[in-house]
Amino acid sequence: MLRKIFIALFVLLLLAMGVAAYLWHEATALPDWYTEGAAQDIGEAAAAEPVWVPAADGESQEMRNFHTRSKRIKPVLRRAIKGSRVTYKKNGQVEAGMVANIGDVREEELSTNDRSFLEQATSAFPSLKQRDIYIGVEGDTVVNNGVVQLGKDPQVKIGNLSYSLPDAAARLGLNEAKLRAELNAELARMGVHAPSK
Repeated sequence: MLRKIFIALFVLLLLAMGVAAYLWHEATALPDWYTEGAAQDIGEAAAAEPVWVPAADGESQEMRNFHTRSKRIKPVLRRAIKGSRVTYKKNGQVEAGMVANIGDVREEELSTNDRSFLEQATSAFPSLKQRDIYIGVEGDTVVNNGVVQLGKDPQVKIGNLSYSLPDAAARLGLNEAKLRAELNAELARMGVHAPSK
């Protein structure tokens, strides 16, 4: 009997380790469009306004490395961002995100509010520390004064994992309205504007 219990516990341990490894892999997955160093290569030569181009699927529009064109991003945060892309899909869905390495952010250069938010984020999502991670939002959007803002029921993405806005807010210790406002402010700061018709 003891041997059967030991074997069952061992199998459960292996399953738990497999699930943990799978979740880690999914949380740290980088998007196919990301090419290391591409954002830095175009950073100096970036146009004043981001440019929409046809996406590879032929049905969507995309804007790559939009973060390099925004003058409102603080240098401390610009160092952490390795690449960014926003895609307008034919069905009206939008995905906007960036690959960043939070380990490149010097906490002493952050404001108190930014430092507090960074601590909450890395506590809620430990995979954000010391490696390139994809962080994004997707879903319907609205356009406010030409700037893309979150629509109804957006999803927050960390790697290949998706979280509803309420779930992501709860993990960060914020209310949903505050997280929505933070994400909308970030989209505006990075200059994510709507494509011309």
